[in-house]
Amino acid sequence: MNRNVLVLVDDPFWRTKIDQALKSAQAHALFVTNPEDLAKAADSEFVQLVVVDLSLKREPFTAIAALKAGAKTKRIPVIGYYEQVRKDIKAKAEASGCDRVLSRPSFSEKLADMVMEFALPGAVRTESEEMELPEE
Repeated sequence: MNRNVLVLVDDPFWRTKIDQALKSAQAHALFVTNPEDLAKAADSEFVQLVVVDLSLKREPFTAIAALKAGAKTKRIPVIGYYEQVRKDIKAKAEASGCDRVLSRPSFSEKLADMVMEFALPGAVRTESEEMELPEE
């Protein structure tokens, strides 16, 4: 079974965090950093889910809309996440075709479960090896 998640992110911290969450959901991350590469990279039967950092340096909304307009790619669920202070981003993301739009804290907490829900029905989540940060 293919368990590939296409991820559009340009922040190394979030790239690592997403990669760890996907591994815990027994999924494989395919990373792109350029919004223009999103639809082309998703044009495959091997991608079950797309995750987009909506706070990219280059706006991702046109790329999301192109993905959702593609004959082969419109079926792929898109999850977008954004900085909580940017309320305007949520409306733009929904208008461009995101299936789910979450603030960063909510996204971080729910990513592995959403991967299971959208892309991997019936998969079993493994324990992440990510170490907990100490309380300050």
